[in-house]
Amino acid sequence: MAYNLFDSRTMMAALEQAKPPRTFLLDTFFSGAPRTFDTEAVDIDIIKGKRRLAPFVNPRHEGKIVEKRGFKTRSYKPAYVKPKMVTTAEDILKRDPGMTIYSPNSGPAAKAAAELGRNLAELNEMITRREEWMASQALTTGRCPIIGEGVDDLVDFLMEPTHLPVLTGQALWSDHANADPLANLKAWKRLIAKDSGINPTIVVMGLSAIDNFLACDKVLGTANGGKNVFNMINVQMGRIDPRLLPNGVTYYGTLQELGLDVYTYEEWYVDDESDIESPMIPTNKILMGNPSARTERMYGAIRDLSAFAAVPRFPKSWTVEDPSARFVMLQSAPLMAPIQVDAFLCATVL
Repeated sequence: MAYNLFDSRTMMAALEQAKPPRTFLLDTFFSGAPRTFDTEAVDIDIIKGKRRLAPFVNPRHEGKIVEKRGFKTRSYKPAYVKPKMVTTAEDILKRDPGMTIYSPNSGPAAKAAAELGRNLAELNEMITRREEWMASQALTTGRCPIIGEGVDDLVDFLMEPTHLPVLTGQALWSDHANADPLANLKAWKRLIAKDSGINPTIVVMGLSAIDNFLACDKVLGTANGGKNVFNMINVQMGRIDPRLLPNGVTYYGTLQELGLDVYTYEEWYVDDESDIESPMIPTNKILMGNPSARTERMYGAIRDLSAFAAVPRFPKSWTVEDPSARFVMLQSAPLMAPIQVDAFLCATVL
């Protein structure tokens, strides 16, 4: 049987072998194995449990029925994405950048295979970046707007309003003399622990937030007697020694008193409507959470008659005769769901 480069299963195997772009929010807070569904909608149990005491009863009386652990079930239709690219005969016949006319393996079949690989990689990167954006929206707003061609929806994960605090007046971190970021972080850490039973261990600060945090007197300045509040491993001559990590992440150190690792994340996306480049973590906000909090990478059914299984990605290719062209499309129905949503908090500090 002839080998078909554009068979869906063949392209699926190529996608599974390719390494997708790594992303900090997905890798840190949504690191579990993805769950796929063969249904259009998925059910999410948002955990809202309480710390209840077992009730006292007389030993000669019946046992007292108690309510099961609290959670709210919501049914959502995951967003659907299906970016595609077109390849024409001119794309195959023209010379690639850096390739000479004498290059080996530069025939039409080899160039078609290389073009397919590039297209699949770019489409996969676009979907992965969309998933990272969905994770950002879920963690920083408690919601995820699904707005596009023929769709206008909002997925609400029921984050408590107290987990979206907004500082005002002298509490703003831009007021370096009066702001008390350490007190803010301590209060927010306690709030998360009270509402979710999970202690946060990570703070991801927007770029303006970290600059103002480090400039506040009560963090590193005169109000603190010059005492550095970060883990001394990361301090040299009274200053922070940030450590650059892959994928635009910078580790600033550990706040000893609070047990919080401080990071910044320099990653951007281009907004569909405005064509404006925006940061994944807004510059004026901070995100607090714990990687052990329960989250889910969920994928709904692929709505295509050619789809043969419930999968996170489904590639498809077809040709049109006049004008001659081949289309390659990658379909996915992703939903990044913070199940223990109150284990996260996003504060506006500027």
